[in-house]
This record gives sequence, C-alpha cells and structure tokens, in this order.
Amino acid sequence: MSCFGSKSKPEDAEGEKRSKEIEAALKDDRKDMERKIKLLLLGTGDAGKSTFAKQMKVIHKDGFTKPEFERFTDILRDNCLVAMQKLVQAALEWKIKKTSKFKKEMDAVVNATQLTVQVAEYVVALWAAPFMSSVFDRNNELQIPGGSSGAEYYFEHAARFASDDYLPTQDDIIRAKVRTTGISETIFEEKGTEFTMVDVGGQRSERRKWLHCFNDVTAVMFLVALNEYDMVLEEDNRTNRMEESLKLFQKLSGSQWFDKTSFILFLNKSDLFEEKIVKRPLVDFFEDYEDFCAELEDNEDMSEYERSWAYIRHQYIEAFAGARLYPFITCAVNTDTCQKVFSAVRDTIISGALSTAGL
Repeated sequence: MSCFGSKSKPEDAEGEKRSKEIEAALKDDRKDMERKIKLLLLGTGDAGKSTFAKQMKVIHKDGFTKPEFERFTDILRDNCLVAMQKLVQAALEWKIKKTSKFKKEMDAVVNATQLTVQVAEYVVALWAAPFMSSVFDRNNELQIPGGSSGAEYYFEHAARFASDDYLPTQDDIIRAKVRTTGISETIFEEKGTEFTMVDVGGQRSERRKWLHCFNDVTAVMFLVALNEYDMVLEEDNRTNRMEESLKLFQKLSGSQWFDKTSFILFLNKSDLFEEKIVKRPLVDFFEDYEDFCAELEDNEDMSEYERSWAYIRHQYIEAFAGARLYPFITCAVNTDTCQKVFSAVRDTIISGALSTAGL
C-alpha cells in the first residue's frame, strides 16, 4: 500500500460528474423560471381584472391594433347609453323630484337602442340636470356599466362617442366595460422575462371555467375593488360584493391547487375608494372599524383614507389561507400607477417562484 496517496475510485469521478450535471440543470431551471412566468388574474366581477390586463398590453405591447380600436366603438356607445338608462330608470322608480321638466329627454333615452347624435345631446342634458345628483349619489345601489367613474367618463364624452367619425382613444378603451366570458391571454415580455397573463370572467357563472387555468401558475393576482364595501353583486342584487370577494379569496388561497403559489393582492380602485369614504365612511358599515384603528401604531398620523384601506387590507390578510401574500394598493385605470406597481411586483413574483421551486 502506498503511503503517498491513493487514486480516486471510478465511482467518485462519476459522482462528481453527476453532481455537476445536477448543478447545471438547476441553473438552467432557474433561468427558465426567470424567463417564463404564468400569472392568473382572479377576483369577483368588476374588480378590474380586464382593465389591468389592458394596461399591460398598453405598457408592454404598444397598445391596441386598429381592428381593436374599431371594435370598441360600439361598445363605448352602448356603455354610455346603458349607464344613463340605468340612472333614468332609477329616477323614475325612486320617484325623484323635479324630473318632469326633462320628460322628453328621459323618454328618448329610455327608448333608445343606440347612441345617436340626438340621443347623446339628451344624455348630456340629463347629466347636467339638477335632479341627477340625487340619483347618482345612490349609484352604489345600481349595476352601472363601468361603475360610477366609468359612467362619468362616458357622459362627459357622449357627444364625441356619438359622432359618425368616432374612433376610440387608448384611454377610452381602458375605460370601456366588456363583461369577460371565457379565458383570454395577454403575453408580453419585460426585462427578458416572458409573462403570460390569464384573465377569466369573475361572475359566478364563469368560475366553473377557472379550473382549466390552474396548472403551472407562477402567481395568482387577486383583484379587489376597494369601493365595493357598500355594493351588491350584479348576479343576485343581494349579496355584498366585498363579502363575496373575501369568501372567494379565502377559498382560492386555501385550495390544493395553490398550496405553494404566491398571491399578489391588488386592492384596486383606490381613487374611487378615497372619494367614497368621505360620504360613506367605513365606521358606518363595520362594527370593529374604530377598534381596529385604535390599535394602529401610527393611527394619529394617518389620514382617514390610510386607515380605511389598512382596515380592508387587514380583512384579506386575515382571510388568507395560502403560503405567501403580497398586498398592493392600485388604480387600474391609471397607466403610470400600473406600470410602477407591476415593476415592483415583477421581482416579488420571480423571487416567490424560485423559492417555491427550491432554487
């Protein structure tokens, strides 16, 4: 036996080779995971999922094609007409005072089937009518396409929408309300990573289709409309929208399909929420709101808006039954905000995906 060392055994060399192959494979897997990300947009109806998907198209794919612009022409005209019809019908049903002076305009709008130039003039006149503020103040009781902010936008641009040569702008399309049915994908690239964003309808009737999208999901982006704490579902006109959203969030985050999946919580429509709580503060709707605020460390230095969204964020954190949750405040109709938020989310998503894979 030699006392100056020994030759390595063949199996040792083979083991070292295999170890290097595994390390190389893990490195490749890490690169692949950083290169391809599948995001699933979930949430109840009208939470802003499709709006966010459209923003990603604007930011990362040079916006919309000419056929897409043309397709939204009739959609926006219909959004405008239906929104005013809802308000006029509510004014009649609620017996709002001082409407008789506008009987001609109200009858014309209710019976209209399309937004002509004349009908658009009536829409503008009704929107400026003194009685309309009494109706619009109760918009949370109505199912208005595009919600309150969408309706205001449509009415302000009604004359432009009705013109013969009207072609929607990018902002028009962002504001347009189209009920999502089925499954749609938006594929885009950012900083060398390919993102596939899957958008599905949020209404109850659409949720049975969600199962087909659950495979190979990197992260779930769950959208919540902050301003819906006092609104009911379009599907049954009875169930509180935020209660429905919380139940759905808890169920999805605790699902076996997503036991290791990161959840990105987008508390959306922050602009509408900030406006609404001035007239309809959370203390009027949630018994434990004041107790929650009293326990906040910076309560005295926080604005009512900050306390309010912190309360709702807390409700979702408490309901979360998954592995990792990352909450963000968003306003999906604002392109700049979406770009900043998604940039912050991107690294979070990739980091969470690598952690899940053990890489």
